[in-house]
Amino acid sequence: MGARIIAGMTGLAALAAAGLQAASSPSAPTVMTGSGPVRGLALDNGAVFKGIPFAQDTGGAHRWTPPRPVTPWTQPRDATAFGPICPQPAREGRTDVPQSEDCLSLNIATPNLQPGKRPVLLLVHGGAFFVGSGAELFDDAARIYNPRGILVVSLNYRLGRLGFFSHPGLRAGQPGVATGNYWLMDQIAGLNWVHANIARFGGDPAQVTIMGCSAGGSSINALMAAPAARGLFARASAHSGGGLNNATRPRDQAEREGVAFAVRAGSPGEGADAIIRLRALDPAAVMAADPGPPNFGAVVDGQTITQETAIAFARGDIARVPYIAGSTSNEASVFGLMGFDEKILRERFGIDLAAVRNIYDPAGTMPAAELLRQVQTDFIFTAAASATAALAARHQPAWSYHFAYVPPAERATMPGAPHCADFGYTLGAAKASDNPENAGIARQMQDYWTNFITTGNPNGAGLPAWPRYQGAHRAPLLIDRTIAAAPDFRAAQLRYWQQQWADRTGQARP
Repeated sequence: MGARIIAGMTGLAALAAAGLQAASSPSAPTVMTGSGPVRGLALDNGAVFKGIPFAQDTGGAHRWTPPRPVTPWTQPRDATAFGPICPQPAREGRTDVPQSEDCLSLNIATPNLQPGKRPVLLLVHGGAFFVGSGAELFDDAARIYNPRGILVVSLNYRLGRLGFFSHPGLRAGQPGVATGNYWLMDQIAGLNWVHANIARFGGDPAQVTIMGCSAGGSSINALMAAPAARGLFARASAHSGGGLNNATRPRDQAEREGVAFAVRAGSPGEGADAIIRLRALDPAAVMAADPGPPNFGAVVDGQTITQETAIAFARGDIARVPYIAGSTSNEASVFGLMGFDEKILRERFGIDLAAVRNIYDPAGTMPAAELLRQVQTDFIFTAAASATAALAARHQPAWSYHFAYVPPAERATMPGAPHCADFGYTLGAAKASDNPENAGIARQMQDYWTNFITTGNPNGAGLPAWPRYQGAHRAPLLIDRTIAAAPDFRAAQLRYWQQQWADRTGQARP
């Protein structure tokens, strides 16, 4: 797989920051956590702590097992640099970043170490579930939200086949133990650590907002539906995360895929002996057995995830917290980077472009490439953002947005806002300050999300009204050169995809 594909699949939000600058201080700040003391860096307006372990090494005999609590320490632990990233393919410009299966660590930037009840933003990184780390956008987010009185936390979780693996031999060797969704178990372990420790850093464990884009957005939806995550967060914001079609796979399918992987890795069989051989492989050999575009996703294992994500939303079997879901106007950019053409769309997702052309192109004049782009954008992302918000709105406050803003310098060449483009504004990446128009969009988005993180409602003084999804009244916030609610946004196209889901599941259409 080329570096261009890998870089693209991290989403536009995958810009590794250079690092927050520490202010000169006579002594480094030290915080006593439940695991032991950590020593960080003093900042002008607080402190930063990086690479704090929240679970033990996941390698060797502990590969494909639930995360284990760390062994406590007594001497101050250095927390001034990001920890190793979880094993993943090398990316251009990132070949020197240390990788290890001992990678389950998190990072905290606090505006004030004094006791307080400050809200917390916890970021779950994207990267198609096979690349990325908690280091990405952490520093940018801290620069934006620490001055607004918000703590920022990010974490690592297992990726690729090391985080997503189902196999009959795993169930046989660990009876009664959840298998398959190790990535999600890691995220829940990190949330548990934050819940137990964030007050020591000046944060409020009752005011944690979880937020992510792409695979991070999918993670937010999974955490909403995961029983073990209940009570660990108070608000959720899922960006370009899907959640309607192709969001989960049943355990028997995941196990068939796992057995096929084991054969590719040179360890055929369905018993525990196959797992022993696979655990003896180094991470590079594990990754090498999964050639081609990444194909990892949540598994309905009956424990960590008990049902399809959207069905959980429809039944109200989710965390009852304020919820935002959104997408961008050219989500197809992520499919183009992976080489998904019309043939792959049909074979992998069962979509026949001819069958939907009349919905998108009643006049019959739309070029084939534009039809493909719009369908790719809508069927997983736009339809899902609208649907999950509508389903959640049956039980709790929910909002949806659609990000269509393209910077002036890119309008001649870009058909819309690429996958995760909104994160470059919500989290304050450098592009947002290129000109006054970009900066204005960024400022308003940061104000919306500051309001949401601190109050559970994105609305506030000086901002265009963002109506809640309520019943049949659906008006996502359309973020473009102007920002305004858009009633009945793409109603015909989204209704088609949502009806497809309803017909398949027997649930009422969102």
